[in-house]
Amino acid sequence: MRLETLREFVVFAKCRNFSAAAQELHLSQPAMSVHISNLEKELGFKLVDRRRGAELTPAGLRFLSGVQNALASYDEAVRDCGDLVKSYPPVRIKTTGDIPFLPDLLARAGGIPFELVEISIDSLPPLVELDKEIVDMSTCYDFSFSTELSADAERRGIAMARIGQDPVLICMNRDHPLASHSVLRREDLRGVTVAITSNKWYDFMVAQVLHLLGEDLNLGFRMISVASPLALRYIDLGDAVACCGINTEALTGRDDVVLFDELDGKPLVFDQVIAYRAEDPNPNVHALVEMFSS
Repeated sequence: MRLETLREFVVFAKCRNFSAAAQELHLSQPAMSVHISNLEKELGFKLVDRRRGAELTPAGLRFLSGVQNALASYDEAVRDCGDLVKSYPPVRIKTTGDIPFLPDLLARAGGIPFELVEISIDSLPPLVELDKEIVDMSTCYDFSFSTELSADAERRGIAMARIGQDPVLICMNRDHPLASHSVLRREDLRGVTVAITSNKWYDFMVAQVLHLLGEDLNLGFRMISVASPLALRYIDLGDAVACCGINTEALTGRDDVVLFDELDGKPLVFDQVIAYRAEDPNPNVHALVEMFSS
């Protein structure tokens, strides 16, 4: 039984007229009549004596009283719970700049309060911002494939939930030998050097690249650190290639780099997750996790 139908019945009981109730509820008169009829079928007794116009039956009057009390209790509970949620501290969410998917994610927060905490991508190692309780929630790429990274997160009491996928671009300078290829194959990358753009996240990013491309390509790695993903607008990769996820639009406007969004004809993606302290005492954190991962 839907709450909306019960509210429609209360409006009908006030109007005692199908047309007037339908107009107040912005429904057609036939739709209003069908809704009340369906409610009667579900209940197993008549609410309206249609032989006497639109008078409520004795059962309808008794049901109306119970429904009004139930809806009042429901609405009061919703208000109280909303006030309770708002009384908890806002959830501090890490951001490293203009992250493209973040606005859409935050739009799903409903009324749960949150605040963004700006942290340079190269200021802390992975998950330390959670471990030190600088933030309550952090976005990163899925690391469940790595026994070592998963064990480190478990040791810190950090859990994660998947929230989607982030497109990945393989980028290189226009004078790179692979830049002239119309289609990039995985085998083409054998022995190439991959640029890693974060000092503190070096091991994490190496693991991500190896998981994405494979560990059998004899890849080399070189540190070309940037302070923010937006710095990809200016980075010089030299003879290296880079696997870029967040803020790939920082690269798309450059005419001195070549970008590939497929490998062997398949799109490249990183699985995106939110990480948080599993035993965080703030209920807002767990409510946001449920909303973001649903």
